[in-house]
Amino acid sequence: MKKSLLSLILAVAMVVPAFAQKGDMSINGKLGLGVSNNLNISYDSMPDGMQEGFKMEMPVSVGAEFFYGLMDNLSIGAGINYNFGSESKADMGGTKPEAKTVNFYLAVKPEFKVESNIFSSVYLIGQIGGSSITVEANGESDTADIGIHLGFGAGTIIKDAFIVELLISSSNGSMSEDGMNGDLQYTATTINVGYKFSL
Repeated sequence: MKKSLLSLILAVAMVVPAFAQKGDMSINGKLGLGVSNNLNISYDSMPDGMQEGFKMEMPVSVGAEFFYGLMDNLSIGAGINYNFGSESKADMGGTKPEAKTVNFYLAVKPEFKVESNIFSSVYLIGQIGGSSITVEANGESDTADIGIHLGFGAGTIIKDAFIVELLISSSNGSMSEDGMNGDLQYTATTINVGYKFSL
């Protein structure tokens, strides 16, 4: 399933240029600050509905996206994002777990032009792809199996170049620790700023 998801993402990313009728292409570079982030872990041994939850400090992330314009108001593309990681706000059992994520995804972006001297357009963005979560605690580091990444947000482009965006995302994975199987979910609300390089 995970290999199939990765194969689908790569196949679509390679085929999309053939359907780009408008010829509008861009590369976006983004720097993000997580304003609300949570790591949830549930193990098979826990009663149904129970999980460990950690509120995380504000992490910094970087990302890059490549978009093709399919029509005047719709672009599709692919991207990757790396979250440098942050510790839990609370000390849990003598340690503060730290979580990092790497997300790779396909994205769709409906965009609406704005008649303004400052703002060029506003847009919505949807993301679906894969995610890798690394958790460090008690001097040990474990990386979860690749899971599903989902993201949804809205943003604006200033002067045809500068990007300001709010993104809500969920990254998932699973891992085994001390003979126990666990599911991980990292949720984030991130403010991104960036620059659009038109090609």
